[in-house]
Amino acid sequence: MQHHDTLGWISALSRPTVPTFSILFTLEPLSRSVLITVIPLMVFERFGTVQNVSFFYFILGISGVFMSLAIPWLVSRIDRRGVFNVGAVSGVVAMILFMQGEIWSLCAGMILHLFASSCIEVSLNLYMMRHIRRENFSFFEPIRVFFLAFSWSVGPFLGVYLRNAISLEAPFLFGVITTLVLTAYFFYLRFTDHLDTLTTRHSVTNPLKYLPRFFQQPRLRLAYFLSFMRSGWWTMYFIYVPIYCVTSGLGETFGGGLVSLATAFVMTTPLWRRPIHWLGMRTVLFIGFFCAGVMTIVISLFMDNPYLAIGIIMAAAFFAVPCDAVGNAPFYRSVHSYERSEMTTVFVSYRSIASLTLPGLYSGVLAIFQLPAVFAVTGMCMIGTSLVTRYIPKSMN
Repeated sequence: MQHHDTLGWISALSRPTVPTFSILFTLEPLSRSVLITVIPLMVFERFGTVQNVSFFYFILGISGVFMSLAIPWLVSRIDRRGVFNVGAVSGVVAMILFMQGEIWSLCAGMILHLFASSCIEVSLNLYMMRHIRRENFSFFEPIRVFFLAFSWSVGPFLGVYLRNAISLEAPFLFGVITTLVLTAYFFYLRFTDHLDTLTTRHSVTNPLKYLPRFFQQPRLRLAYFLSFMRSGWWTMYFIYVPIYCVTSGLGETFGGGLVSLATAFVMTTPLWRRPIHWLGMRTVLFIGFFCAGVMTIVISLFMDNPYLAIGIIMAAAFFAVPCDAVGNAPFYRSVHSYERSEMTTVFVSYRSIASLTLPGLYSGVLAIFQLPAVFAVTGMCMIGTSLVTRYIPKSMN
């Protein structure tokens, strides 16, 4: 019996199944998460102020958005497998650039890193939507987020630890190794790029055509906005919490550990499967956005007391978990099969747009106010988003 079970697991991990995509969505974010606290600290060291860090992310976010919009064109020319390969190569080159330690290489590395992340994420999501049935997305999403959260809970602390305990280049070498392991497993699975049987329309690769098409659909607009704000909260957290730890005297390692601990909360997302089933997406998202927003505002009031502020930061991260438990399910439930490539490209740009618009907003805020204002503004945005959740259709609950 044990031998039979072992063969069953080997078979499941050698073809597109839920365990397969769980592994892919564990490996994919590792190379990003190990840099998520390292890069802001590197930028802070070189540019000197929190406002300059915000401006850096704002400028690079613009390039990331424009590059991500070219992915449907790439998919139409070199298919999904080719886009994944381009992303993997770009990711390795980005890590090599980061290791040079110069400002120009930091900027070029970030641009390539953003492009690589978009390529890999889009291709994996396209394969996932092809191999997992639409009605199962609400159940699979908490599982996917759980494995994502595992990587995000390990990476931030590991990146700072490798940087301080081993060498400045160690986090980027780890990123190279992780990307190569992901690529090797991807090739082992031998994904095919045959057209979906439900695909009845020609692919549209001109962004001037598929961008309006995306935002003409109310459900896709809503799914995009909810994911944008969810990602925006974490963008604020990943950039400004480590900087707060450094400026308040807690140190870089403490900041990396704090980010890892907060993202570890997201590993509880499978526990939200029953509440989502009982209460529906609308109620769960309202609770998450509203409570996280309130706690984020409270953070700004107690930042003069670092240890009290840290406790409130943890509470805010805990209340953000319901938003991650729902994750991208509203999009998966809404997108048409014949336009997955174009619509997925637009949808996953929410992360690039969040990393663009919010640091740009924070740069303006920091020109007038101090760091606590960043948390206050983010909290108000989250509370506003909680009111938008009432527009989620009942059929999605």
